[in-house]
Amino acid sequence: MQADICFGFSKNKWKELSQRLDSSDENAWAEGIGVFERRMRERFLSSIEALFAADTKPDLSLSDSANTGHCIPGFAIIALCCLLIETLQGFREAPPSDAHAGPCTFPLGPCVKPPAGTNQQFIKFLRRPAFGGAFNGEVAKRFASGIRNGILHEAETRKWVIWREEPVGEIAAQNEDGYALNRSLFYEAVKKEFESYLQELRDPAKKELRQRFKEKMDDICREA
Repeated sequence: MQADICFGFSKNKWKELSQRLDSSDENAWAEGIGVFERRMRERFLSSIEALFAADTKPDLSLSDSANTGHCIPGFAIIALCCLLIETLQGFREAPPSDAHAGPCTFPLGPCVKPPAGTNQQFIKFLRRPAFGGAFNGEVAKRFASGIRNGILHEAETRKWVIWREEPVGEIAAQNEDGYALNRSLFYEAVKKEFESYLQELRDPAKKELRQRFKEKMDDICREA
């Protein structure tokens, strides 16, 4: 069975479409961007929005709570948001090169610094415009460590709480000795950055961004 890039669009179809992208065919680019958008919505956004819709609301009476199945999706929502961020940033930029990995030769030779890693790419994404400065300073690093790494590697957060509608009007804020994350506003910011990326891709002048997009989609096609 052949894997699909998105529902109903096979990797063989992408291989044919990819060749047309090289010729700067704008109809092909519109189709290719549409395929990517469908893939992201099918894999991430539709699932996140289904979790929001299934959320057990806090006004449920206690008498009903004992024998009723509940959906408390904040953890899962933010885990999916983190995966979506990783994906989008990977499309925006190539991963750090490890060409200089190895022992440092300083002072006899140049100082070799280790590559920044995907953690730094993730932090960079959190400082994009849609987040409105919520992750300036150390907050982005604390998020990457406490939520991104905590959820994905240990299935728990470190000094972060995830709330539905608080902090009111803020994506993130200090809370006692840690931080609180408004999961609803956070998702809206991630979604806004997704829409912004699509808009940039539609601009023929964004040649480097388009080239990176094509490389990533071709990689997905080869690995599917």
